Amino acid sequence: MIAERMARDGAWLFRHRGILPLFLLIPGLWSLSHFQYFADSHSVQHVWDWICLSVSVFGLIIRATTVGFVDNGTSGRNTACQIATELNTTGWYSVVRNPLYLGNFLVTMGIIMVPADLSLIAITGCLFWIYYERIISAEEEFLSQKFGKAYGAWASATPVFIPRLSGWVAPSRSFRMRMVLRREYCAVLLIGIAFLLLNFLEHVVAEQRYYVDSAWVIFFGCTLSIFLTLRTLKKKTTILNPR
Repeated sequence: MIAERMARDGAWLFRHRGILPLFLLIPGLWSLSHFQYFADSHSVQHVWDWICLSVSVFGLIIRATTVGFVDNGTSGRNTACQIATELNTTGWYSVVRNPLYLGNFLVTMGIIMVPADLSLIAITGCLFWIYYERIISAEEEFLSQKFGKAYGAWASATPVFIPRLSGWVAPSRSFRMRMVLRREYCAVLLIGIAFLLLNFLEHVVAEQRYYVDSAWVIFFGCTLSIFLTLRTLKKKTTILNPR
């Protein structure tokens, strides 16, 4: 059965989901090899880069406003096996079944959009669709077995990936900033590194010079500071432990 094979493939992809997205570097580097400034203007490219950053930040906001409202045993970064202590149906989960994957998609697309290469954007979109379709199939099989009719009723009324514009249900839990800070600091640094590196490569390919705009150096410095501070607090103290 196709559905069963997709679920098996999804289970394998789920276990390796932290590594496989790195393969997007291959089409990304190919696109950058013939990079040109947007509208042949460094100034226009600079504005475009910040627009792309806003897409990635919006994806991060979706992730933050998802994990900040969920139970400790759900919406985690686990890769060894599926875990769900309860069925999330409020907040972002009331308008889309996979808000964390939507957030991941937007974070990635913001980065991929920088070269303004439509073929790269299309390739990335297709790869994400194939990748997450299988992971979602495995997750839905697990959730269906665990929560039965409750899951079926929620799934039938909630879109898989594109949020609906109505039907928002306020989160059933209070927002926990500690949960967000302890789980999302790596994504903050990833965005900082990606845009710093892309700005460097833009100058190398388009102008044949080794240079980074100061704004991106400052932005990277901020993300690195956030990462180091939150990682230290998480590893060395109990300040960020969820309560």
